[in-house]
Amino acid sequence: MEQRDLINELGSAARGCWGILMGDRIAANQIDGSLGGVATSFIPLLIALALQAMFLLPLPADVIAPPTVFVLLHLLAISIAGFAGVYGYLRARGAMIVMEQYIVAHNWSNLFFLVIALVLSFLLPGMIGSTIMFVATTLFYFRAASFLLGISGPDVILMIGAQFLTMVASVIALMVIGMIIPGIGFQVVVS
Repeated sequence: MEQRDLINELGSAARGCWGILMGDRIAANQIDGSLGGVATSFIPLLIALALQAMFLLPLPADVIAPPTVFVLLHLLAISIAGFAGVYGYLRARGAMIVMEQYIVAHNWSNLFFLVIALVLSFLLPGMIGSTIMFVATTLFYFRAASFLLGISGPDVILMIGAQFLTMVASVIALMVIGMIIPGIGFQVVVS
């Protein structure tokens, strides 16, 4: 594959993610599944996660958030744990494990969906924008699993379940680390 810059990568990823969302398998193949593409795709993921970390998180009154950099690291760890869940599911299922395009699509989609969510929050505040984002995100994840991993039907639900469980496990692990080392994790104040 030829040397590509981030702008070209952005364009290819946008066309590929749009293809996934619209059900176009040919456009979905524009996603760069090389190791370079995987590495580059962590740039938009980090941008999206950094923006999410900087927004004020709606936390219960008895929860204290760590500094923003640790929130970013927590979100990154949870995202990576999700990929580990997908990998574990594919391995348990005995499927061929080629996740590069899937990882790239998900990393870029985080940024694209964040931008779309921000635009919709201004244009369609309330439940309409949230419903559109929920439907689009769900459709994207189901089609990404089908197009890029060859999984369909009930297997997608099981894969999402495995992804969810590993993400929850990582949240629990991060909370335990936060209790052991105050200041780097979310802390629950017991009154």
